[in-house]
Amino acid sequence: MKSRKPDIFLGITMCMLVLAAVLCIVILFVQKNNESKETTEATQITTEAPKPSGNETLPPITTEEIPTTEKPQTPVELAPINDAGLKAELDESLRGLTSEWQVMVIDPALGTKVGSAVNCGVDNWMTANRMAQVFIMGAVFQQAKDGTLVLEDVIEDVKSMITNNDTYAADRLTERLGAGDSSKGREAVKSFAVSYGLKLGFNRSLSGTGGSQKNYVTAQQTAELLGMICSGLLVSEDASQQMLDILLTPAEELEIDAGLADDVQYGFVTDIESGTCICAMGVVRMPNRSFVISIVCNKPVTTEGAKKKLTELITLVAPYFKE
Repeated sequence: MKSRKPDIFLGITMCMLVLAAVLCIVILFVQKNNESKETTEATQITTEAPKPSGNETLPPITTEEIPTTEKPQTPVELAPINDAGLKAELDESLRGLTSEWQVMVIDPALGTKVGSAVNCGVDNWMTANRMAQVFIMGAVFQQAKDGTLVLEDVIEDVKSMITNNDTYAADRLTERLGAGDSSKGREAVKSFAVSYGLKLGFNRSLSGTGGSQKNYVTAQQTAELLGMICSGLLVSEDASQQMLDILLTPAEELEIDAGLADDVQYGFVTDIESGTCICAMGVVRMPNRSFVISIVCNKPVTTEGAKKKLTELITLVAPYFKE
């Protein structure tokens, strides 16, 4: 009788092969099903970012940029003013006057300077008592930057000096600049001017009257100072902006009628001493650009006539800066 062991072994072997084949088929089916599921999830769009767990940091989510037809803004290119035409008009406006006049106009954006004078030189010292006020303001901001005084302690006097022509506030500030000594304060203001290549004859208090001591400026020097403020170059850009804001604050009383349109913002420091001087220095902000103007008149024939001429000169300049 033959042994049946080989048949048994053969059967077991066949069963194992069948089970292995089934297992391979199952594994392949599961793997294919998982790959299909991952592909489907990857194609889905979701607006919810996955949340990290624990200290896990997820990479940034990138989104497709949306195209736009909006063009980036480009700076407006300012055209130069007709400085020859302005010069001719200023000369003609001053022609025939018997008093002494200096006029200086500066375009802070382009650096254009146009000046005119009659019966005096453009660099001659001119009596102008209160024109020191803007120099005092600059010196205050400089000392505040240097840490020798606290701006918050004196800012109200600065505003009153500029917007209200408060000469007593100017004298208090001068004293503070000299650490309690008015004379040293005036020297500090003059030194401040020199540090910016400017000159100023600051010899007496602004609230004082009479006497042989006078304060002197030129129209060009005061206009240069205002131009630096408008360009953000005096003391610092932030300080210049603060000074410009103070200058352009509407004054409670403006002693001259600037004769400008309603959409024009301006601020002037004025000095009117009958028989001695009538001056105005200030910033005029047009809708698209600004200009600086300084006018000094000494020995005016009449106060009212000189004030009228100030207005005429300011309104003469404005059209050159409308575009």
